[in-house]
Amino acid sequence: MIPQEYVGKEQAFVKHRLLETYLNKLFMIVGKHHDLISYVDCFAGPWTDDSEDLEGTSISLSLRIMRDCAAALEKMGRKVRFRALYIEKNRVAYGRLEAYLRTRDFGVETESYNGDFYHLRGKVLEWAGTDGFAFFFIDPFGWKNIVEPDTLRPLFQRPNSEYLVNFMLDFLRRTTGIGVHDPDTSRIFGPIPNLDGRSAEEKEKILVRLYREKLKAAFPANGQPPCSVSLPILYPDKDRTLYHLVYLTRHPLGIVKFMEASDASDIIQRRVRKVAKQDRRIKASGQEELFSALEVSPVEEPRVEPEEVERYWLAKLSLSSIHFGIRELAAMQEETGWFESDLQAAFGRLQKDGRVKNLDDRTSKRRSIFVHFTANHNEGERLVKI
Repeated sequence: MIPQEYVGKEQAFVKHRLLETYLNKLFMIVGKHHDLISYVDCFAGPWTDDSEDLEGTSISLSLRIMRDCAAALEKMGRKVRFRALYIEKNRVAYGRLEAYLRTRDFGVETESYNGDFYHLRGKVLEWAGTDGFAFFFIDPFGWKNIVEPDTLRPLFQRPNSEYLVNFMLDFLRRTTGIGVHDPDTSRIFGPIPNLDGRSAEEKEKILVRLYREKLKAAFPANGQPPCSVSLPILYPDKDRTLYHLVYLTRHPLGIVKFMEASDASDIIQRRVRKVAKQDRRIKASGQEELFSALEVSPVEEPRVEPEEVERYWLAKLSLSSIHFGIRELAAMQEETGWFESDLQAAFGRLQKDGRVKNLDDRTSKRRSIFVHFTANHNEGERLVKI
């Protein structure tokens, strides 16, 4: 199930599957409206991949996606120019990066910078320019002078751009509120939140939500307000979040598409973790297990309590009909972090119980889609509480 290049790096496998799925969706949509698409990897590496083809890295992955999307768009009559910028501080890693870009031809314009991201931000923005669309991938090992809102603020000034940031939750969850770390964490969160007596899960919710709000506040006031969601990436063999991939955009459809990609990646993550946990048990005991982890437990457990989603729907609806389209779906996902599949299933149960109704739904056969958020040019359908 896990490619050989990702063995021992299962969390990177999940992250790269999310990046692949979302970028494919994103570039095919954006390519219909923009003639230029720029991709910026602010911490490219390669770090832990020793192969010549760098198959287990975001470098080869991103170039392959851009090549394939360019070809698919051209078949649709759209000639889109793709270009990519890769930044790496470590000289040895940069040497491998530069050699890889020099000896491969993906049909994508490439550029690379050797240096510290913090000091290269102006040069990065100069390269990105203001034409077309840009996607910034910010995936470092550390966080100082990297993920702070003020550090990222210059990038947020660029129009027609989206951002994916690796937020190192586990370290910050353990250090926030510890005096020696206050100067650093305050640059991320502002006033240090009081986490005394909070569970690990409660700390996670507080810190991630606060961080997303601080990032959105760093956007310029002009244009549509920014919105943000995130996907937690867990340790492969422990029930604890390692980091969150925080996504930022000004477009509600971007939120919906990112959450679609996250839904698929979350399924992969849950299965990868089952296999990783079984491998850990086998190594600890020295005994093979008769069945694989996925054979023993193939059915996925609910990601959120069904009753909680149903209560949420009932609180959103009223006795008077309300249109629920893409904008409303994105707002619900930003507020809850839930996937559309969770919301659809809950609405379906409520409708079956006669507690809600879709006034515009004319279908009667069994299905998994109960609200067509993209109907009527993304204005959606009229929903009502009975």
